[in-house]
Amino acid sequence: MYRYKIICLILSGFFFGVSLGQQPEEIVISGFKPVTKKELGASISSIQSETLDAPTVKHFQDLVQFVPNMNFSGEGSRPRYFQIRGVGEREQYEGAPNPSVGFFVDDIDLSGIGGVTSGFDLDRVEILRGPQSTRFGSSALAGVVYSKSKEPNQDFEAFMELSEGSNDLFSAGVALGGSLSDTATGRLSVYQYKDNGFRKNNWLARDDTNQRDEFTIRSKINWEIRSNWEAILSLLYADFNNGYDAFSLDNTLVTLSDEPGEDSQTTEAASFLFSGPFSEKAEFTSITSIANSEILFNYDGDWVNEANFLPIISDYRYNNPRERNSISQEFRISSLKDGKIFNNSSNWVIGFSWKNLEEENLIDSTGVYVQADIFCPPLPDPFACTTDRQISSDFSSDVIALFASLDTKLSDQLDLSFGFRVEHWDAKYFDSWIDNDPFRGSVGNQNQFSPDDNLFGGHIAIQYDWSETLLTYARVARGFKAGGFNPSVAALAALPNAPNPDLVAYKNEYLWNYELGLKSESFGGSLLADVSIFYMDREDAQLSQSDQVNATDPNSFYYLTSNGEANVYGLESSLVWQVNDHWRFNGAFSLLDSEVDEWAVRPSLVGRDLAHAPSYTINLGADWKGALGWFVSANVFFTDNFYYDIGHDQKSKSYQLFNLSAGKDWKDWSVIFWGRNLFNKEYATRGFFFGNEPPDFTETLYTRLGDPRQIGVTLRYNY
Repeated sequence: MYRYKIICLILSGFFFGVSLGQQPEEIVISGFKPVTKKELGASISSIQSETLDAPTVKHFQDLVQFVPNMNFSGEGSRPRYFQIRGVGEREQYEGAPNPSVGFFVDDIDLSGIGGVTSGFDLDRVEILRGPQSTRFGSSALAGVVYSKSKEPNQDFEAFMELSEGSNDLFSAGVALGGSLSDTATGRLSVYQYKDNGFRKNNWLARDDTNQRDEFTIRSKINWEIRSNWEAILSLLYADFNNGYDAFSLDNTLVTLSDEPGEDSQTTEAASFLFSGPFSEKAEFTSITSIANSEILFNYDGDWVNEANFLPIISDYRYNNPRERNSISQEFRISSLKDGKIFNNSSNWVIGFSWKNLEEENLIDSTGVYVQADIFCPPLPDPFACTTDRQISSDFSSDVIALFASLDTKLSDQLDLSFGFRVEHWDAKYFDSWIDNDPFRGSVGNQNQFSPDDNLFGGHIAIQYDWSETLLTYARVARGFKAGGFNPSVAALAALPNAPNPDLVAYKNEYLWNYELGLKSESFGGSLLADVSIFYMDREDAQLSQSDQVNATDPNSFYYLTSNGEANVYGLESSLVWQVNDHWRFNGAFSLLDSEVDEWAVRPSLVGRDLAHAPSYTINLGADWKGALGWFVSANVFFTDNFYYDIGHDQKSKSYQLFNLSAGKDWKDWSVIFWGRNLFNKEYATRGFFFGNEPPDFTETLYTRLGDPRQIGVTLRYNY
């Protein structure tokens, strides 16, 4: 581990020992105003078309490895939750109305449900690390992911892609764009992706029980209205009908379940942006967003079949349909060149936003455990223990926010940035649960909360331009995240050793981020590099774990989030170097150290690392293009081990993944042969530690393995 840390530090220092030049404009769209990456005094990764167009990038999860200090949790067929700098959720089992990492696609808020983001026809993806509360409020405690689809233009464009590969891979996409009128342009993309999910179910003699079947439509219409006003309508339809059969008792890709699960999501969403100048001094912007999603997540609760443990019979099923709807509206006014204040030195933004979120959640867990021994008391059947638990919860929230920012040029080289956001959060939560078992009979209860609170965050940053190509910055930011609820904790209230019912609700979290950074350009603009160091202090940190009250009852699992204290610090560095017309190199390096400072639920964890927070990640890549159209691209990713959870001490293994592609371009056509995880490295993206095997139910580590080697060929046509 330490040798990788030393390599990171040495390489980071080397990148900044070069002379500096001019970098072409690279637009950042995640802030209030477009700026270059170098001009933004914050830690950001901007993934451009060279990476997005790689045939090994099929989904957003394939991009995570390119980002310093970013990780994802393999909790479903596709990750919905991400961790930045060790902060972020890991589960989807009970919904997450307040995710720590914001996720936006074309100004559509998909935070917590962004697993339906395919990589096809994306123009750029930006990841801002650290709290971004001034712009995004409570949706951005740890950072923000902002994806932007490709823009239409006046010239007709057509792009088609067809891929086939191992594990029954098939994908096809088409994108068409061009002029709709003298003032309007449009673009439409359609994409279908399928594979068998890399699992073989020996009990059912099938290899598609974990399949991926993903369909996406994106559409965008841009209007140029008179007097420099414009409007952009973005539409999204995603239908991910994926199977879920990912876990096995021996932690392999071979499963034995008799009732394979499903992880499906259908999302219909849209955004409408309308902007233009009020006058020569100020510009008005309106952003309306709406997203409606239906999600179904179910699985075989014991991962096996009824004959697996004979003469013991164990059969459990978990079913969780969810419906999540959100609508938001933002208005803001920002200064233009002639509208600067304070002696023409300061740009400003002031705005208002409103967001409504509603989520209906149903958890239905049923099971039977048959064994004539002490695990099953002789009531009412001397040989059978049955369980049937249903939990329904309704959550709704309204957030009203006021925000403002001010960017002041103190001198030709020194700039000051200040921003704040005040949110009023008003939520309503109701759950109802009923538990039927042969020992307690039918029991149930209800919980109801109506919290409301005011939350405040913002940032202050100062940056100094040593030259046109070298910038340093210091930034202090305060992020916040509203509280929430634990439905399964409520349903276990009547069980012995159940968690305290007072833990059903948990409080707001605040995060202070202190950051120093350096950004540079070199070799006439052909090399762009940055490095930052940071420290984050989490107050009332929302720490989460999974646990089990009764080892013989899979339905006694619960997922608990409660407040504690934690801190994180680390280093991040990245570079892109266009050496010449033929060679391009890129790299990303990160170091991370996290610690639980206080947690009343598990005091023994004080001093331990956070979950899904590897101490180092490294990405190295190289691209070569020949004069006759031949090309080769290679990437290698290194990830340190990490704790799967904070409820136990089980860790992953460190691993390395290697991707390679090679092909040839003609005038309009290209063909690419490629391989992901080419050396077939075995690695895990999620782990649980509990008893699932009778009769002893010994606590065991069960892991969900990442995708093994996959090879394929991609054919493209670009007009």
